[in-house]
Amino acid sequence: MTSVFSGFEAGAYGVAHQYADLFWRAGGGSGGGRSSGGSSSSGSSSGGFSSGGFTSSGGATGGAAGALGALIFGGVCLFIVVIFVLVIMKNAKHGGAGGAGSAGLPPEVLAAMGGAMGGTQLGNNPHASDITTRADIDTGIGQITARDSGFNEADFLSDCNRAFFTIQQAWTERRPDISRQVMHDGVWQQHKFQIDQYLSMNKQNILENLAIQNTRAAAVHTDEAFDTIVVRFFASCADYDIDLSNDKRKIVKGDKSISDWAEDWVFQRSSRATTKPNGGTMAKKCPNCGAPLDLDLAGICKYCKAPVMSGEFDWVLTRIEQLPSYEMAQATLPQ
Repeated sequence: MTSVFSGFEAGAYGVAHQYADLFWRAGGGSGGGRSSGGSSSSGSSSGGFSSGGFTSSGGATGGAAGALGALIFGGVCLFIVVIFVLVIMKNAKHGGAGGAGSAGLPPEVLAAMGGAMGGTQLGNNPHASDITTRADIDTGIGQITARDSGFNEADFLSDCNRAFFTIQQAWTERRPDISRQVMHDGVWQQHKFQIDQYLSMNKQNILENLAIQNTRAAAVHTDEAFDTIVVRFFASCADYDIDLSNDKRKIVKGDKSISDWAEDWVFQRSSRATTKPNGGTMAKKCPNCGAPLDLDLAGICKYCKAPVMSGEFDWVLTRIEQLPSYEMAQATLPQ
């Protein structure tokens, strides 16, 4: 929207400047302008008047022309204001998906989430989540399975799909305790903060007809500290906010049109962790003690007291990044 307003402001300024110049040359400037042109023997004034342009009768003519110029200039200014208001109203209604920015959400919701929701990527390798090639992905998976024979790419991606819908449920229902079962501390704190904002405003973001179209591994890296897998989600939904302050549940942002979007989610775990035969966090089981996953808001298992969401025991979501466009996400997918 910035580029739209920049172009519009430039055009509006140009129109206003032209009419201001016409108004000034017509003799409708300040009283000082008229007095400086009062002598027929004076040279051209700083206002651009031609020499000898005003006599006593010409002053009256100039005054009438000035009034007309002022009227035209005022009309142009009013027109500009009206157009600005209309543009702002249109963008408020249709300015993309409805949310205020959060993890695992469509672009406008995440434009926040910027391109990125944020979070803290584990480890000291800033390139662990870089997108490279399918050959690199296969190499990384081979290195992981060499240490963890129970790891399988297809099963992992299936678990990621469940994690995706778990986070969407937490977001729509405004229940950050649900997403705590998937998210690492940093990204979850941001997620919770944004949910708290919706609660304080008595609003709710709706992701209607949410569907995953495709899920692919976009990068795989492993080192002596952490395993890192970037999962690219291709999804679609309608995205809008509703006001819960009355029974009307009026849509106050976004609309019910379906749009496609894509995001990269970064999942990480300690390189010492292994795939649990009976499932781990994404199967809603504690990866340390095997009990049903029941965590407090610090990510601690209520049974064995292990810091489950630290990444020490199993995969956790550490970061979400919004991709510029669905088409770009398809074009840059490793082949």
